[in-house]
Amino acid sequence: METQKSLYGITKDGKEVYSFIIKNKTGSYVELISYGATLNKIVVPDRDNNFADVLVGFDTMEGQELCTDSQGRTVGRVANRISGRGIDIDGKNYQITKNVNGKFTLHSNHEYETAVWDYEILPDNSVRFTYRSPDGAEGFPGKVDNEVTFSFNDENELIIKYNCVPSEKCPLSVTNHAYFNLNGYDGGSILDHSVKLYCDAYTPTDPDALPTGEIRSVEGTAFDFREAKIIGRDVGADDEQLKIGKGYDHNFRIENYDGSLRLYAEVKSEKSGRIMYCSTDLPGVQFYIGNFMDGSQTGKGGKPLEYRTGFCLETQYFPDAVNHSEFIQNIFSPEKPFVSTSVYRFSK
Repeated sequence: METQKSLYGITKDGKEVYSFIIKNKTGSYVELISYGATLNKIVVPDRDNNFADVLVGFDTMEGQELCTDSQGRTVGRVANRISGRGIDIDGKNYQITKNVNGKFTLHSNHEYETAVWDYEILPDNSVRFTYRSPDGAEGFPGKVDNEVTFSFNDENELIIKYNCVPSEKCPLSVTNHAYFNLNGYDGGSILDHSVKLYCDAYTPTDPDALPTGEIRSVEGTAFDFREAKIIGRDVGADDEQLKIGKGYDHNFRIENYDGSLRLYAEVKSEKSGRIMYCSTDLPGVQFYIGNFMDGSQTGKGGKPLEYRTGFCLETQYFPDAVNHSEFIQNIFSPEKPFVSTSVYRFSK
């Protein structure tokens, strides 16, 4: 196992951004960059031992800065959506930056994603990124000291560990927003990927994709992935929720949540033979299939990022949980920091 550091590029405001490549004994490797504490590449073999990068994203500093869809980024303080009413803590309301048409908050106005994080290569060849979110950033209370550590082992397991400590009570739900394509970043549509989700319910949304508060069983719906099926099988079903999201873009409830690390998804490409097993210790996951990718951005290899050429599995507390008492709450404090682990294991 080895970790290589090199200069990736310089931001528009003159900050140096570094790349870190962690390579294992099989020849597989991951690339991380300090801009946005980004997971930028995962290079693993297919059934014929041909290696390819299975992350959709960017390979230039210019592309990284122009990115609008969070590819590979660490997202926080709170991933996903918070309604326009903001958050209430101990009787005080905090108005959070409303960055979607002045109506509600998405990904905390991308604060973590556009920061250049500090870094440290650890003795076990993992890389730890650190970033302090300033007091009151985007309207949130207090400051937050964030650590995100990426490890990659000889079993082709990528392990992401989060440790985020607020200076006072604050909602936190930090995730990684990787877009996967198990045929390779230039592998075309992901609708032929087979997905199994260990999820028994999902949270329907209103027309702004904000949760209504309902937790709805997947039984008998297009959202039932408890038995593996290809993504494209039911995506065109006559379902109001699919129309709102323009496809799958919903939070799913992971079965039997108890705070322990558990398998929540298996994804397979018959074309390449690659299989991805996903685990988390959080209660939810946002399954998104690139419905808003429209080819307007240039990604890796100079290729446009086309419609539905990547899928996301973003581990999380339920969106807008702070405004729904029926959801598991994600308020943390100095005595109770946000600590979480996600694992992506690749096989063939």
